[in-house]
Amino acid sequence: MNRTLHHMDFIFQTTLGTYPLAAQCEMLAELGYQGMTMSAWSKDLKSIPQVKPAWGLDVGAVYLIYRKGLEAFVINVFETLEGCSTIELALHSGDDVTNFDRRMLERLLPICERRGLEINLYPHARYGLQTTTQAVALCKEFNHPRLNIVFNGYHWYAMEEKALEQRLDALWPWLKQVNIAGTRRSPLGWGGLATIEPLDEGEMDNFVLLGALERRGFAGRFSVLGWESMGGDVYGNLRRSVTAFRSMEQRLAAHPEWAVLADAPY
Repeated sequence: MNRTLHHMDFIFQTTLGTYPLAAQCEMLAELGYQGMTMSAWSKDLKSIPQVKPAWGLDVGAVYLIYRKGLEAFVINVFETLEGCSTIELALHSGDDVTNFDRRMLERLLPICERRGLEINLYPHARYGLQTTTQAVALCKEFNHPRLNIVFNGYHWYAMEEKALEQRLDALWPWLKQVNIAGTRRSPLGWGGLATIEPLDEGEMDNFVLLGALERRGFAGRFSVLGWESMGGDVYGNLRRSVTAFRSMEQRLAAHPEWAVLADAPY
């Protein structure tokens, strides 16, 4: 099975500057990615409708952060976005999910209904909405067909939420996308929690995650998370991740039983 694989555009935002959109898309297309997730602060948001005709890539989602004071910016993205119908929304109005977040969702969901958009809640370490448990609770609270969840393996691992099988079962009714990364818990990583690395690095076993999703019949999109802290050659990191992903995919097809683990002996 050749799963749909995108990459988040964070990887192109380096300490030396940001790669032009044409370079981003040419790299992704040449390496065999099917698309990308674009950050809402990208200067290329208005170019989204041109990405598919020009490079054959889908912009599967736009990643957006809500904090107090960003209400106008967030609403403008929802009102003006063209060429992409999914917004991955991270909520960070406080140390937990707050009524500011709830009021924001109350304002955004009618826009989604009117414009044909979908919100995928994005649990994010060190933010107010930081666990899949919180995301599931919000989806139950709003009970809205356009409010769903993206499972981010990196943030799940960094937050030490654990119980992978149980967490996937709990969020399954709302699961629309999966984001993955190589990662290891380290105070040198993002937020002092965990590193963000290509898929062939780190201590997080993404093969096991793929197997758990395969057993549940997940047929949605995967997106790889990159970050400037990865360093080195952007193209090389993209190539390493797509090569590792396709290798895990082939291995899983041949040996699905390898992804079923016994409990740790310690």
